[in-house]
Amino acid sequence: MKILMVFDGNGIGGAELQFMELANKLAKLHRVTLVSLHGDKAPAGGRLSGEVKVLSYTYASGKRALFKVLSAIGVGRAQRPDVIVGTSFIGNAVARAIQFGTARKLVSLQTVSAAPKYKAADRRILKSYDALVAGCTDIKDYLLEHDQDPGRICIVNNWVDFSARKITEGRSETRQRYGLPEDKTVIGCIGRMHHQKGQEYLIRAFRQISDTHSDVHLALVGDGPKMDEMRVEAGDHPRIVFTGTITGESYTNLLAAFDLYAQPSRFEGLPRTLLDAMYMQLPIVATAVNGNLDAMRDGNNGLTVPPEDPERLAAALTRLLEDPALCKTLSEQAARDALNHFSMEIQTSRIEEIIRTL
Repeated sequence: MKILMVFDGNGIGGAELQFMELANKLAKLHRVTLVSLHGDKAPAGGRLSGEVKVLSYTYASGKRALFKVLSAIGVGRAQRPDVIVGTSFIGNAVARAIQFGTARKLVSLQTVSAAPKYKAADRRILKSYDALVAGCTDIKDYLLEHDQDPGRICIVNNWVDFSARKITEGRSETRQRYGLPEDKTVIGCIGRMHHQKGQEYLIRAFRQISDTHSDVHLALVGDGPKMDEMRVEAGDHPRIVFTGTITGESYTNLLAAFDLYAQPSRFEGLPRTLLDAMYMQLPIVATAVNGNLDAMRDGNNGLTVPPEDPERLAAALTRLLEDPALCKTLSEQAARDALNHFSMEIQTSRIEEIIRTL
């Protein structure tokens, strides 16, 4: 089968990594071409296998952007694929344009439930798709609320390639590298500095905790448009560390060097960082919002709290800090859940079956 996959490759985050992991999986059995719009940053850093053919179209805006997009559509049509897989608004739109006027099948990977900028156009485009793969229950609900046919929607949870999570450096060395003390407790949080992620509430919760737990530190990993605001929020607190964006082996090493993990998001799809923390057997506190709840069960594999509530977040973190037995129980169950429900092999095989049966 010939499969064409289309996405916005200008940056690399969880959704882009997941799309490229799916490309690698499909390429083991099918002829796969990946069309990267807007840039090639994602393909360059995505560990694509040599079996995936990559076509990149780099542009900024204006007439050149239109020319490049039209070129991508023309080349995509010339590939004569059997199935076209899109993700993100621009990926879905270009995939639809490539398919227009043909009997080729369309599949969209829906990784977030927040409304796109062009939501009316997005709704119309998705109505032409043969299958909509929702990354969590909340995304399915969002699609239903926006008039999509329930018969075309299926849930395949977001995933992680846990086999790639290899620790290559000792805990002490990693902590020293990022200015974290070797013998203190570290609460970690990984994510873009963005309104969605809610790091300001974690900083406020940590300030409450730090008054009574002088041996606890907070590590905030990531970068983004809210970085300056987060630094202002943290002030000059000596036990809050900003590491910037960390990827690859360093990401895994740092995650393994945390003692607790916090996911303070306002809303989510199903964050891969949360799944990684589960796999690494970290005690977790997460907000009880949409995608997080596909993975987190309060009191079973972690603790959940309302979003935008630093007091409740501080209380949950304090509970874990003061109850090692609870931490052990929750983290062991989280690791089992990660392997049983969110591994790449399980989830990508489900999508491959959806594509095969169209």
